[in-house]
Amino acid sequence: MKTIFSILYVPISATLDEKVSIGLIMSDGVQNYFRFSQSKLQAIKSLIDIESHTILKTYLRSLEKEINLELVNDKTLFTIEIASKAKWINSSYISYLSKYSNNLLQFSEPKVIDISLDEITYKRIFEKYIFQYEETVTTQTEPTIFQKVRTKLYPKITGKVNIDKTLTSNDFANLFAPVEVNFIGVNGVPVAGQAFDFEKKHYFLENDVTRFISLTKALELSGQPDGKYFVLGREPKVSHNDKNHLMWSQIRDARFLEFVDIDDIGVVEDYIEKNHVTPFFSEVTE
Repeated sequence: MKTIFSILYVPISATLDEKVSIGLIMSDGVQNYFRFSQSKLQAIKSLIDIESHTILKTYLRSLEKEINLELVNDKTLFTIEIASKAKWINSSYISYLSKYSNNLLQFSEPKVIDISLDEITYKRIFEKYIFQYEETVTTQTEPTIFQKVRTKLYPKITGKVNIDKTLTSNDFANLFAPVEVNFIGVNGVPVAGQAFDFEKKHYFLENDVTRFISLTKALELSGQPDGKYFVLGREPKVSHNDKNHLMWSQIRDARFLEFVDIDDIGVVEDYIEKNHVTPFFSEVTE
């Protein structure tokens, strides 16, 4: 039986034609399979700007929901009949997508292989082109800044602040672009914090920091001045290009921001506890 497959890529650098394989669509005309790598999606977070990462994550999840059956058990994972959903999954339309997809996600030209499509086949192709199917990362050693925030800080502040909140103009009228924060709360004044990788490409770092600062200004314009804003991270290495180190220095010395080294993350926990910070928004679990 003829089976087609297309690999989904995330472009990282248009200049160098760098891209990362993130997902795989397979179809035999009767059943469709789709999965994307959660681990790779997390790994590229430091390589693209926050807004692009948020849009990408939402799109991939929507695509998965459209294509896949409800996950009742492992055997029904990723499978759905074309008669009910995802009628667009065919060679000609995927070929169209490969030519006209945007800069956020690219489809490869569909390839035809003469094999029967089942879960075992899908897993084998997925692991060949995308990542380990079980999403197990075995080479990781030192936890990243973001992992430390999630494992060391979140358990101590959950319920006292909103966690992993994406803020938009629906939340604050003067916020003109989405802003992701690790946490946001209030104790008479706004309290928010975001982790930054100061080793990432300067353009993306600058964009992320600018968005966080725009949040402080939007809150000020909404009548909530003098907020407490934490920037979590680590001092970047000094190299021939010191733009990132200069930005880190400016943040460290800024009067309206408080830089906290990721190894001193208890400072944030102590502030939230001692100042009786509560969630900014009524929902606690995002």
